[in-house]
Amino acid sequence: MKDFVKNDIAYLPGAFLSLWLVCTFPVKMTAQTSDSIRTKEIDEVVVKAKMQHTNAMSSTYIPTMKQRQSAQNAIDLLQQLALPQININLMDNAVTTTSGQSVAIYINYIPASAEEMEGILTSDVRRVEYLDFPADPRFQGSEHVVNFIVQKYEYGGYTKATLNENFLTGRLSNRASVYSKFVYKRMTYDLYAGTSNHDINHYGNSVEGIYCIEDENGQAFQTTRNEALDYSRFKYNQYPVSFRAVYDTDKMQIANTIGFNFDQSAMARTGGTLSFVPQNNADYSYLKNEPYVSRYFVWSGNYYFILPHNFHVSVSPGINYGHTNYSYNYQASLPGSEAIANNSKEDVWQFRGSATLFKKFTDSHTAFFRAWFGSTSNQVSYFGTSPYDNDFSDTYSGAALGYKFLNKVWNISADAAFQWERNKINDLSVAEIYPLINLSVGFSPSRKHSFRTYFHFGANYPGASEKTPNVLQQNELMYYTGNPNLGLSRQVTFNLSYNWMPVNAFSASAFVQYFGEFNLYVPVYKPYNGGTALLRTFETDCNYNRTQIGMSFNYKLLNGNLQLAASPSVSLYRMSGLFDIRRSPFYCSASATYYLGNFYFQASYQTKNLTVQGNRGVIYEDRDFYQMLAGWSRSGWNIRVSAMNMFRNDWLCSTSKLMTPLYSETQFVNGNNFHRRLNLSVTYTFGYGKKVNRGNEVGEQYGAASAIMK
Repeated sequence: MKDFVKNDIAYLPGAFLSLWLVCTFPVKMTAQTSDSIRTKEIDEVVVKAKMQHTNAMSSTYIPTMKQRQSAQNAIDLLQQLALPQININLMDNAVTTTSGQSVAIYINYIPASAEEMEGILTSDVRRVEYLDFPADPRFQGSEHVVNFIVQKYEYGGYTKATLNENFLTGRLSNRASVYSKFVYKRMTYDLYAGTSNHDINHYGNSVEGIYCIEDENGQAFQTTRNEALDYSRFKYNQYPVSFRAVYDTDKMQIANTIGFNFDQSAMARTGGTLSFVPQNNADYSYLKNEPYVSRYFVWSGNYYFILPHNFHVSVSPGINYGHTNYSYNYQASLPGSEAIANNSKEDVWQFRGSATLFKKFTDSHTAFFRAWFGSTSNQVSYFGTSPYDNDFSDTYSGAALGYKFLNKVWNISADAAFQWERNKINDLSVAEIYPLINLSVGFSPSRKHSFRTYFHFGANYPGASEKTPNVLQQNELMYYTGNPNLGLSRQVTFNLSYNWMPVNAFSASAFVQYFGEFNLYVPVYKPYNGGTALLRTFETDCNYNRTQIGMSFNYKLLNGNLQLAASPSVSLYRMSGLFDIRRSPFYCSASATYYLGNFYFQASYQTKNLTVQGNRGVIYEDRDFYQMLAGWSRSGWNIRVSAMNMFRNDWLCSTSKLMTPLYSETQFVNGNNFHRRLNLSVTYTFGYGKKVNRGNEVGEQYGAASAIMK
């Protein structure tokens, strides 16, 4: 285009001269040139919009009309785009980086949960940005971000209804929600109400545990306890409601969200066969039931102001309150065994807040100061077989100072922080101060290439349940407790990636990452009750290392109507200390999408995923997952039918293996996640008003983490 404009300007003097000659000598010029003019056909000039580009700061993607119309929600649009920097799990739609780190989702620079994005009108999405360690204060220090830029309204809005029903999975498995947005001048109001109801069988675990214990005479022996699942019944209901009000101007953005969530499992019953080998050859039966009821109230705010002298301020406070009643009841037909009842109730309060002051000195140099605070209080009472009353308190605060350099080629940012954290259980408390360091560098010689690297040094603190001093009985041979003296572990992450976007039809990304966690707490098993049983607790005795190498690509054919995507990777796991584990699994996800008028079709596949879970010392392996879907979208309707794992009859979801000197375990988890399934998903949207201001959307809110030990 630049060459075309340059040549056009170069011919301007000649054009003016020709025009002057024609006007001055019209007859003569016409007589001399009428037979000499030659016509020349000019080739068609087609200007194609740049649908994707990358730079040192971010990678930006513009969805096509076909992708926006075919997508039912924000996660679905990410699947349609197949961004090479992220991975979306087909089973639960979890969004992570290709190396497994969590990705924060934003809509117009305001945080959004997965449920909030269910109500988004995908036809309003103008572009999608992926960022690593963004300096923008509105991202609140998030390390990896996907930000949806959505078209805005001046007034009016839209309402969207969603219905999702699963078949071949049990008696009932559905979700439904209604989201409505209304805009008037500077104010935007969002209302979300949803329901999720499930009544399914084949949900539960089968466990084979090998115990090294002593008999009544003090003689050591080894016994295998087999707990085989024969039947189950699981009822689950959830009713979230949220409301948000946003005030938005050129200089400020003020958002407040309130939400309530009722979460209930009226029945979580499993039963089966219990046997001990070689203690006896008889088979016994067992029955478990773990019902619970939870209620959560949430308020959160997001405030952003542009101040004079190039100062920006972002403040994000929040309060959560939750109440939970949880029961664990176990009964076996084993002679002499007694029923186990671990019932509990919990009240949890959580206060949190962060503030960022951002100063732009020049176009290239900026700095920021961030401070944060949080406090979680769990009051847990156990009654039944093992009665206890515990008060947990986890308080933290920190401050960070950072600097950023940005030009057309380089993006360099660094920040250092100190965080103070105190864990208190009843009258026992432990406090520590530790540093946090982030360094990221981006280099982009053109809009087609970018290199990024980042380094992170941080820490991981145990949760309240891992530090519980209570001793709870799980079965005839196993008891559980925590360790109040657990300290934090240190974490190091180094990542190097390359992004290549030569044309609209192709994009690719390659990465290598190392993650290490040192002085990690892991489960240990000790003799208990005179050696006739085992007690599981936690101790700091492990180092964890993971190296990943992978790539991903997206290729469009047939004028964009056919899209192919794949993301292969290899992980190298190494644990040392109490657990000596080495694994090197291969993982790959792939998809093919085809658009035909108002119809769209997609086939997807992901291999099984093997991971080494550091804090549990477990080798976890799920199963491969495949699906085919067909959909139709027009006039506000989007109707889709999906077929998943249609040739799989069993209910096995995953396998976990644990090996320690006194106890080894193989656990088989059953459920409907990898069983054959048909899914019907329908959305209908109708709008009202003038399209000028559609922002981010509100959805289900979550409470604080529970301290109940399970």
